[in-house]
Amino acid sequence: MPPGTLGALTAIGFLTAFVIRHGVVKYLVDSSRLIEQPKKQFFIEYAMVLAAGVITIVLNNIWSSVPYVNGVVFFIGFLAFGFFISIDMSLKRERQVIDRSSGTSVSIMATRKFYPLTRKFFIVAVVTNLMVMVIIILIIGKDLAWLAGTDPDQINLMMGIITKTIFIEISFVIAVLILEVINILYSYSRNLKMLFNLETSVLDRVTNGDLSRLVPVTTRDEFGVIAIDTNKMIHGLRDRIRILSRLSVAKKVQENLLPNQAPDLPDLDVAGSILYCEEVGGDYYDYYQLPGNKIGIILTDSSGHGVGAGLHMTTIRAFLQYGVESYRGPSQLLGSVNRHLTRDSFESGRFTTAFFVEIDPIRRSMKWVRAGHEPALLFTPGSGRCEKLMGKGMALGVKVDADIHEYRIENIEKETVLVIYSDGIKESRNTENRMYGEKRIIDLVEQKAILSAKDIEKSLKDDLHTFMGDLPLQDDITLVVIKFL
Repeated sequence: MPPGTLGALTAIGFLTAFVIRHGVVKYLVDSSRLIEQPKKQFFIEYAMVLAAGVITIVLNNIWSSVPYVNGVVFFIGFLAFGFFISIDMSLKRERQVIDRSSGTSVSIMATRKFYPLTRKFFIVAVVTNLMVMVIIILIIGKDLAWLAGTDPDQINLMMGIITKTIFIEISFVIAVLILEVINILYSYSRNLKMLFNLETSVLDRVTNGDLSRLVPVTTRDEFGVIAIDTNKMIHGLRDRIRILSRLSVAKKVQENLLPNQAPDLPDLDVAGSILYCEEVGGDYYDYYQLPGNKIGIILTDSSGHGVGAGLHMTTIRAFLQYGVESYRGPSQLLGSVNRHLTRDSFESGRFTTAFFVEIDPIRRSMKWVRAGHEPALLFTPGSGRCEKLMGKGMALGVKVDADIHEYRIENIEKETVLVIYSDGIKESRNTENRMYGEKRIIDLVEQKAILSAKDIEKSLKDDLHTFMGDLPLQDDITLVVIKFL
């Protein structure tokens, strides 16, 4: 068959397949999920090339009566070159998918089951080598068949021309195959670079604090798995930021519940502070103006710490504020708070320890109740030592009719120091896992008792910071210092 005729029939076959291809691609590829499109593109392109081969073989039979059996070799050639065309079109479709997905915040989710890049590349390389071998074998087989049917004398006369022709033919085909392989490798590397840039661009945004973008999952390989995990990380960071934002608001609300400043009294020097180990906590202290020019000071410590303890703390504060309005004494106040708190929190298992002191600056006396809390420390200048203000009393919120015993001290000396603190101070540990301890608190109060209340409080916190070093707080820390002037 003349080459021109063969070329024309082959062109008709490809043109027919191309017309069919347009509708098939639009119906089966464009309408499918983005992540499925490259694979579908490969199979459809391959099917169209093979269809073009079949059409060409049929046209050869109709036009030139070429037997179908002779078209097998022709079809194998379509099978080989169709592979290169299909791979190239599939990689092109993958680039289109990546381009469409980049710059969006919508993630095309995929399963974590993936097809490794190494396996994909290995299969493509093996099939490519097989196709190259098939094409070379077809060419050599065609030339050998032609030589077998040619007169030997004529071959001897034309050996130089024949050798040159075969060499040029094989060289041309090999050159075309090499170009096809280079084109596939180039397309493959472009796609990998695009996937890498897509991933790193989102990570750069995350590094700069921008969590508005997700990484589109456009492949079912390692890049797809990395994209899925990156998106999970971004979602986690978004949730974390939302939580921190809400906790920041909660922290400001809780700070507003604490006293802005110590009471300004001529006979008392008062200082207090609180440090939470998280954004919000369960410790609480406050000052109350009581009837008869007396002052009440409360320090509570809810079980646990964090948001749950913080909510419990706000409940206790509300009950205290309500109870002070009908105040008749320390035991009556905490008894009322305990009844309300037990009713509300008994089922949750939460409880609160408390130390409340009522001070009469004029008569220089005080009453206190201790509801399961750390005993306060009372330093008297006469003895030069601290004594612990003990007392019976169960934590609040455990038993509705718990006994709360009230204690009293009269004729308090001038320069007497009262220190109320939460257990977070003495239970703090350093890098050697040693506890700060009660003795260290007592020793420091005895050494610094001549200072003002604020300076005593600051000395305690500074010493605790020195003891702990760079370790974070393990519990909330609250401290109130009262000095009788």
